[in-house]
Amino acid sequence: MKTILFAIVLATLQLSAPAFGQTARNAHIATSGKLRCGMIAIRVLGGIAQPVCKFFADRLGVALEPVTYSSPDAYAQSFGKGEWDLAVGPRVLAPTEKADVTADLWLIPLIYVAAPGHEFANAGEVDRAGVKIGTIQGSPSDRYLSHNVKSAELIRIPLTAHISADVAYLLKSGKADVFGADSGVGYPAAEAVAGGKIIPGAFNTVRVAAALAKGRSESAQKRLADLVGEAKRTGVVQKAIDQQNLKGVRVAE
Repeated sequence: MKTILFAIVLATLQLSAPAFGQTARNAHIATSGKLRCGMIAIRVLGGIAQPVCKFFADRLGVALEPVTYSSPDAYAQSFGKGEWDLAVGPRVLAPTEKADVTADLWLIPLIYVAAPGHEFANAGEVDRAGVKIGTIQGSPSDRYLSHNVKSAELIRIPLTAHISADVAYLLKSGKADVFGADSGVGYPAAEAVAGGKIIPGAFNTVRVAAALAKGRSESAQKRLADLVGEAKRTGVVQKAIDQQNLKGVRVAE
């Protein structure tokens, strides 16, 4: 009888050990028993990040709790505050001293929209004296343009829930000759401006990745890296892009 009981206990332990190991491994990321996922509340970022984070949460066996930020600046300032378990956003906004970042998930072209009556052969012709370039304050576009524009004038506006309409107004009013933004903002803005057009060529690319707070375990980093690879390989990221109908956005290789 003792032999039989021992065999049953041993079999139970063997069956439960992988599940326990998986749970323990997942707990390195979802430390509170749910996955708090930081993201920026705009379509080209949070619109894709939310279903991707839902995939992460499902694979970790926990519920998803989105932690959304209203602007790129607010997202960047969240690092080091313990407000999320992982974050998905522009690589450039994740400070290297506060985060460990995965491989890229998706890529977003940064493009110019020209106001009616303004002609540029390509994105490289925009930076010249007398040209007013609009951009979203604190965005990856702003960060790039602030460091690279030499002759044109930058006009910054805040990110709002109706940003494409704001961009369209800026261009129609003559307050900006072109507007530099991600394709998720640029294409709708161009469609909203009679005579507005997309200038050929991207002036930069936003690389979106997942991030963990600096100092998390090697196990947590490996698990997240595996999830990122799986999300790209199985079409989760592509499906999220397609659902948002975003021109120019593509899955990172």
